[in-house]
Amino acid sequence: MDEIPDRLRVAVGDEPVIETVDIGGGDALVVAATTTYLYRSEGLLSDESLESYGHDARRLAVDAGRRKSTIRLETLDDERSFTVPADAAETVVESVLEGVLRTTGVVDPKESVVGRFRFNDLTLVVTDAKLFKHVGPAVWNEDFEMFDYESLTDLNFEEGSVATRVVVEIQGRRHRVKVPNDQAGDVRRAVRDAVFDYHDVASMEELRTVVDDGGTEAESEPEPEHEPETELTGIDPVEEETTGDDGADWSPPADQDVTGPRGSTSTGTGTGTGLGTTGGRESGPTGETTTDDAGAGGTDVGRLADRVDDLERRVERQNELLESQQETIEQLVEELRRGR
Repeated sequence: MDEIPDRLRVAVGDEPVIETVDIGGGDALVVAATTTYLYRSEGLLSDESLESYGHDARRLAVDAGRRKSTIRLETLDDERSFTVPADAAETVVESVLEGVLRTTGVVDPKESVVGRFRFNDLTLVVTDAKLFKHVGPAVWNEDFEMFDYESLTDLNFEEGSVATRVVVEIQGRRHRVKVPNDQAGDVRRAVRDAVFDYHDVASMEELRTVVDDGGTEAESEPEPEHEPETELTGIDPVEEETTGDDGADWSPPADQDVTGPRGSTSTGTGTGTGLGTTGGRESGPTGETTTDDAGAGGTDVGRLADRVDDLERRVERQNELLESQQETIEQLVEELRRGR
């Protein structure tokens, strides 16, 4: 993010920072060497806050959902967790993992982490001196394997139709790590470059010469004709409720009858309607009634126009309120998505 909030910067102090992640809506997360700091800006559902999560953890796990993921840190005494948007979870988990490895002493202070990979129930961490492998539903716990480059006697990569095996030979004993082909290239480069740099060589031939392997390549195991594709396991999806916004029907007050009063015409046998001597039409009782109707109709039209103007003003006011409510709802939904 462009600028770290002052409250967060003061909390981190001079501690080395592994990663800074903008998690949206003014919220930010800083993964330092020993602690993860989670800053929440002021919102509709909460005040400004700052939480810290120590990396002295025995177990690191993640529950992945469609919109947000929960990261759990388990220590000897308790378990603490926090949520981040799903699209930022991978970066956060990898950074927190490095912090845990450094804090717990798995990775030495001067050791550089050059690669962090997660595949289903497999986690790989590549440093400039060692390769770490962990298999299980958690991202990390104390049940892991470590292969140091000092004891390396061979390195090979076996390509298959679905996966690639990284074959690490430690003092004559081979250990195979299978990774999906779509990310095998990144793993291969990270492991190969780290091993080459450690032994100061530029090729596999030079490496085998240095480790006294005699230049012979490791035998490849036959690749199964078909390998089943596995889905992410060990991660329980977070059940998320979806809230719908029902539209509110608005009806204006019932209008009065817009039909004006009608005059009544008298029918008689006398001179209700007649002709004068000049040929003009005389105004009898029917003519007077028509005049009164015209006046009443004009008054009703004026009242109707006033009522229409009043209704228009009400509709405009209702629209303004609805727009304001929609903005509030959208902000609430956004805060809920960020795990507020």
